[in-house]
Amino acid sequence: MPDVRPAADCATILIVDDDAAVCWALEQALKSHGYVVTVAADAAVARRLIRRQRPDLVITDVRMPGESGLDLLASLKGDLPSLPVVVTTAYGTMETAVEAVRRGAFDYLPKPLDLDRTLDLVRRALGEDALAAAAQPSNEPRAADGEIIGATPAMQEVYRRIAAAAATDLGVLVCGDSGTGKELVARALHRYSKRRDGAFIAVNCGALPESLVESELFGHEAGAFTDARSRKIGRVEAAHGGTLFLDEVGDLPLPAQVKLLRFLEDQRFTRVGGEEELGVDVRVVAATNRDLGKLIGSGAFREDLSYRLRVVSITLPRLVERLDDLPALVRHILGRVAQRLGRALALTDEAMERLRRHQWPGNVRELRHVLEEAAVLATGGIIGAGQLTLPVAVDGPIPSTITAMAAALAARLINQEPGAVHAKYIDAVEEPLLREVLARTEGNQLRAAEILGINRITLKKRMDELGITKG
Repeated sequence: MPDVRPAADCATILIVDDDAAVCWALEQALKSHGYVVTVAADAAVARRLIRRQRPDLVITDVRMPGESGLDLLASLKGDLPSLPVVVTTAYGTMETAVEAVRRGAFDYLPKPLDLDRTLDLVRRALGEDALAAAAQPSNEPRAADGEIIGATPAMQEVYRRIAAAAATDLGVLVCGDSGTGKELVARALHRYSKRRDGAFIAVNCGALPESLVESELFGHEAGAFTDARSRKIGRVEAAHGGTLFLDEVGDLPLPAQVKLLRFLEDQRFTRVGGEEELGVDVRVVAATNRDLGKLIGSGAFREDLSYRLRVVSITLPRLVERLDDLPALVRHILGRVAQRLGRALALTDEAMERLRRHQWPGNVRELRHVLEEAAVLATGGIIGAGQLTLPVAVDGPIPSTITAMAAALAARLINQEPGAVHAKYIDAVEEPLLREVLARTEGNQLRAAEILGINRITLKKRMDELGITKG
């Protein structure tokens, strides 16, 4: 079919439906919003109209005399793959919805039509919703799988430490909440080290049964225990010449910690049930989302092992601490999902704003899950806020306990500090805020200022005024 488009700026919409009343109501609603509308009673008439002048959007019923709307959809997607087609039907079933999406429908609407929902869908199908910059085509080279995404000061510090540590064989401890990308850092350390051609062996210490931890790490000899019918090569031995990544190392039981410490001393070990001492050449990178200091204090983790593991430490920020990286992360994740789904994906401004407001307790892993689910639900390729499965932000008063505490502080200052209430109130509230943020950033003033949304000079000035010396 020829790709002939209207000269006018207003979008043209073709309605294909044999129900005259439905056509009239939909036509009036669309015309009132400035669209040019044509109507066809069946697929054959629709084809003739499309040949004369390609519309910007087709809205077709499923059940019509002659060819069905689903068949019309399939042929249109074959001839004009970029033409958005919305399918409507009074016989809304799961099978119809699935078949419409399978044949390439932008979306599916059940009858009777909700005109507000229909108009919103029309705007999305025509690309009239403003799309977030993160979803727009970019001339920047696409990041490779496994590449760490981010350009905020917090991530620049991570990159600096990776670069310094990769050039050595020293032990590295990667700290950070679940979902922040600790394994990506470990793989980057391996990729940029002299061991890049060797094996990268990852072990999730928290997933290993306690009775099998030593066997998994160091291997065993035949007959070492019940069911040990043959010799097993452990993960340490398999990593010879490469990198051993011990994820969630804080979950290792104490007996395994002892044996790991001995191995780290001279890179020698014996298999479970064996007597021969073996030597390997392995670089060890460990990671944890737990506070090793607290584990050491409770006796659950050996202090001497922690020293061995963290000659160099790398702490990953939480996603909520680097929200300026969100557009780049969204662009990267949607790019990968689009490849798998075989269709373009974009995000509305409203959806991006909702992503920004979320606290992301699951960090980048949670973001990936949310976007992957939304991409599947957004059959037209445009992800709106409605496709994001996130807790709805609650608008309303501050919790009563906080309000009561603030009121009590104000009342006390009014009685005790007349003439200086405002300054004293700000100081009283700001000091614990600054101390909390500085504690979370381990005294890094640049990161703390970024989280607070102020510049570093302002932060340092307020620290001096409040007598805060940390950092």
